Amino acid sequence: MQEIKLSNAKDGLSITKLAVGHNGLTDEKRCGFTEWYLDAYLDAGGNCIDTARMYDGGLAERAVGGYIRSKQRDRIVLVTKCAHYDGKIKNPPHRLAPEDIRGDVNTSLSELGTDYIDILFLHRDDIKRGVEEIMPVLHEFVKAGKVRLLGASNWTGRRIMQANRFAGENGLTPFSVSQIHHSLALTTPAASGDLSHVIMDGAEYSWYKDKKFPVMAWSSSAHGFFSKLSAGESTDSLTNRYGWLPENRRRAERVQNLSWELGVSVGALALAYLMCDENVPTCAVTAFSNEKQYGEAVEAANVSLTGGQIEYLRG
Repeated sequence: MQEIKLSNAKDGLSITKLAVGHNGLTDEKRCGFTEWYLDAYLDAGGNCIDTARMYDGGLAERAVGGYIRSKQRDRIVLVTKCAHYDGKIKNPPHRLAPEDIRGDVNTSLSELGTDYIDILFLHRDDIKRGVEEIMPVLHEFVKAGKVRLLGASNWTGRRIMQANRFAGENGLTPFSVSQIHHSLALTTPAASGDLSHVIMDGAEYSWYKDKKFPVMAWSSSAHGFFSKLSAGESTDSLTNRYGWLPENRRRAERVQNLSWELGVSVGALALAYLMCDENVPTCAVTAFSNEKQYGEAVEAANVSLTGGQIEYLRG
């Protein structure tokens, strides 16, 4: 699989352009399938497993830790995210205080059963909290060897730039990568159902393109929106998120046309659209509910799209 390089001044690593989550690893009924596709992904040359402190009610990291315990740790780029708000509370407060970050990271290390996290993301932002309060705490873990690289999830490019400027001026570790809602399908934070989401819109894309700042795109398959349309399946559950935008229907027609032309599945093309972007180094983060979805993702990792084909899909 093709890779993108991530680094700071003192460390660096490469991640494959396809990263996987652990959908079902905490569910006894689905655990066997999830272990199968994780094994198959690693055997196919993939190396990046993504999780978070708050996934599956806090049980996900323990399950991922159990899975990787029997693997070669240095084969795996282990990604987790911390400092997410409590989704069970109405109008929940942000959790980016130093004690929130420290508590989450130490718990993550324990639950994952590892001495270090390859890439640690802050899961959400709080624009009312200055970067001068946040970056020194993250640097503590890098300096201690407990975290290798830092990432920002659902931060705007402007905030990442502010944080990295402060880090550079004060000898601290900067952010090396971003996780952002990014796919061939367009949406908005309100349509996504969470106003704390940051969406890859035109303004954000211009910033990433200008800075060549690496992205790990979540919701990279748009929840199968294009595949379902192509197969004649219902997309009613995705209407509020993607289906309400006429442009997404037009993109569905274009991806279907290119699928016929290239002999590549619609699902694979939707992911390849991200992974083949030469303007922004992009890794697609996804998980699977069945073997067909896994097959399309691996197919995408082997698809090469020209700049003209990407522009055609984008319209």
